[in-house]
Amino acid sequence: MIVKDEAGSLQRCLNAVRDVVDEIIVVDTGSVDDTTEIARLHGAVVIHTEWNGDFSEVRNLSLAAATKPWILVLDADEVWVQTPQMKTELMRLLAASRDDVWGYWIQVTSLLGVSGEERVTDAVCRLFRNDPRIAFQGRIHEEIASSILALAPQGVFHSGLEVIHYGYLEQVITAKNKGARNMQLIRSALNQEGDQPELLYALAAEWFQQAKYDEALRLLQPLLAQLMPECGYHSDLVLKTAYAWREIGIPERALAVVEAWAPVYEDFPDLLELGAVLELDQGREDVALGWLKQAKSAAFTASRYTSVSGAGTYRSLTLEGMAYERTGRWAEAEAAYIAALGMQPGSMAAWQRLLLLAAAIGRPHAIASVAARVSLPPVAWQALIPAALAAHRPEWLLRHAAALAAPLRAQPLAAGLALAQLGEDTAARAALQPWAAHAQHGPEAALALWALGHKQPGRRNARAAARQQAALPAAAHAAEALLSAGPRPAASPAARRPLARPRQREAACSPLRKRSPA
Repeated sequence: MIVKDEAGSLQRCLNAVRDVVDEIIVVDTGSVDDTTEIARLHGAVVIHTEWNGDFSEVRNLSLAAATKPWILVLDADEVWVQTPQMKTELMRLLAASRDDVWGYWIQVTSLLGVSGEERVTDAVCRLFRNDPRIAFQGRIHEEIASSILALAPQGVFHSGLEVIHYGYLEQVITAKNKGARNMQLIRSALNQEGDQPELLYALAAEWFQQAKYDEALRLLQPLLAQLMPECGYHSDLVLKTAYAWREIGIPERALAVVEAWAPVYEDFPDLLELGAVLELDQGREDVALGWLKQAKSAAFTASRYTSVSGAGTYRSLTLEGMAYERTGRWAEAEAAYIAALGMQPGSMAAWQRLLLLAAAIGRPHAIASVAARVSLPPVAWQALIPAALAAHRPEWLLRHAAALAAPLRAQPLAAGLALAQLGEDTAARAALQPWAAHAQHGPEAALALWALGHKQPGRRNARAAARQQAALPAAAHAAEALLSAGPRPAASPAARRPLARPRQREAACSPLRKRSPA
């Protein structure tokens, strides 16, 4: 591996491989933290070199120092998935390797966003024979597969091995200022080597990542006209080009790109999903459903491409639910969202759509059904609270009061607002009053208290109706449960109400914004 100032992540990386490797080679390009000390504590051979802007040159230094017959390449911000099954698979592959096997594709799963709520998978050749003829190529997007395939055109095989990559998390990108670094490296390489397609693609990918789609298209469209599918990044080039046309408001050009290349990439679920999104944009739901049927059929081939998690599975099902909603097919929409959550309980896009649908058509049992069958993550329960309040469905909170105890503490006004909707005005005032002077929640609490003070007398059966719909044995004590799980006068201001961030324009189906290597 090559490193620079990776003290925060290197130990995690090396701990994961200590039982599967015989030697560790680390090339350091100028660390000023404890990186090299951590490497040596793990028994690594540390080689010092100056950084010259060429990833391949530095990678090849590490290859030259390796003495074992097989080489595994990792980055410091990656973690080898270390399970007994994975270790057994690795040993099996190396022991059974035939003479025609020169390397293996490994699935690299990159976590995206703030906490890895979305993932991108890519098949990368990281495990290969130690041979002086095999070397990395490319100053920026360095890769070794081309070198191996030049020796043995059929010499790289798929494996069941996986690496988790943390370098695309937002906080890591910000801390390392990767965007500016990558731009500088790419421009320097272009000045030295001219307009090489790989470098132009890398520059377009950076513009794409920064949402500067006009600039990206000035490079992507000519490259798409020039390059053929044999190019290793062609499928991603197609996807980015179509998506960029959509983002600048020319959907017909985007759809033309998808339709032109879908026959070539009929097993690329991300591209097929984008076709569905474009048809949904135009209000052609039935055509979109056709694209989604193809995407689901291609789910098992997603690993052949750089693919976002859920492509062809829970993302396609969520889009399917949206298409059904727009055509008034409520039961089919509900079934699609529930199926999506069955595959991925953490899919907030599917969960939020299901909440809205359940509120609109009066189907609270859909939520109860999911909660009974799927182990929902805390963030899903948190999202239920504002959705229930916005839909004036406090009985949803009654039904799930036990599961909502912790989320209600994190949303300090929710219990009071729910009690007000239930007609429990006295309990609502008691819940809201302690927050009236709070720096963050005070204005909203004061407004709610004012509204309670001006509430017109109405029917008194709201609580009874809600309890009847909740249909719980302990319904008589539901209001008290909400109150006890809710606000605490001594709560820290940090326990703030989480913002609901629904995906706009089916953003769950945005293609990979591929970044340069860490």
